[in-house]
Amino acid sequence: MKFYNKIIPAITISLTSLSIHATPIDIMNEYNLIVFEDLDSNSEVEGKTIVMGDINGTSSNYGIHLPVATAPEDSLIIGGNNNSTLNISSGYNVALGGLDNGTINLNGGGTINNISAYDLPGIKTELTDFSIFLRDLAGNSTLMTPVSCCGTASFDVNSSVGSDLAIFDFQANDFFENGFIQQYDVNFNSQTPSAIIMNVGGTVIDDTLFTANAVGNIVNDATRELIIWNFYEAVTIDLTKQLNGSLLAPLAALSNATPIEGSVVVNSFVQRGEIHDPTFNGFIDLGLDDEVIDDEVVDIPEPSSLAFFGMGLLSLSAWRRRQANKPVLR
Repeated sequence: MKFYNKIIPAITISLTSLSIHATPIDIMNEYNLIVFEDLDSNSEVEGKTIVMGDINGTSSNYGIHLPVATAPEDSLIIGGNNNSTLNISSGYNVALGGLDNGTINLNGGGTINNISAYDLPGIKTELTDFSIFLRDLAGNSTLMTPVSCCGTASFDVNSSVGSDLAIFDFQANDFFENGFIQQYDVNFNSQTPSAIIMNVGGTVIDDTLFTANAVGNIVNDATRELIIWNFYEAVTIDLTKQLNGSLLAPLAALSNATPIEGSVVVNSFVQRGEIHDPTFNGFIDLGLDDEVIDDEVVDIPEPSSLAFFGMGLLSLSAWRRRQANKPVLR
């Protein structure tokens, strides 16, 4: 059965103005970490970061794997106050909405800007809706787990997926609390999915007793950049083990002790492990067409990548209306 084509709305960039139709996929590709409320960090983020509340903690580093900035561009956007020591790499700027009660070290000659170019509530709404959209996709692939200790768990991509989405649907305790699992991997079954969606049920996620090792395909960046772990109903996530792939949990308070290898979207975050590249780079058809794209494109007079979102850029009300009217695939 065919579920989705790998279609992404166009992004148009010119040297004199920036015209962008930014989908949730674009946002997760552009930003390594997005926190809707406060971030408490003593660690680092390799890519770009949005924190809509305050940044607390001792000292943290941002944009450490970004290329050197060649034009004005923000690598860290803070909607609230800075209450920490922040180290910004490679000549990038910071956009700050509140007070600087700490220290911002702009290495390479960056500046501190206001956040008037960013629709932070719109970003939050779009990513929250995106999690619901993914949750409601029909599962087409299977998580296989051992029934006794100790064996291998396998995320088996269905042999008919082809280049469409591979969609897994399981409960957190089937995997993250399964002590029978010694190691785990993704089995592609000779398929080439455009993205791998892990829809994980459960309100409390805790991997303290999870001792399995990731092996094979899932520890390669080419696989990690296709994966979204969609914790669509989680309110608390405590990770002590490395997570391979992007994490989408718009309702959750997240804490981590080891790296997360992908984009992270959460409500609040106590960060004690690094956030690594690659950001999400899969393909998901959101059902957008040219009419919607034309209705939602805005021009922003500043050359860069996706960093300069204009006010209202991410409202994408047409996309949400389409999803509200779209039948659930089950």
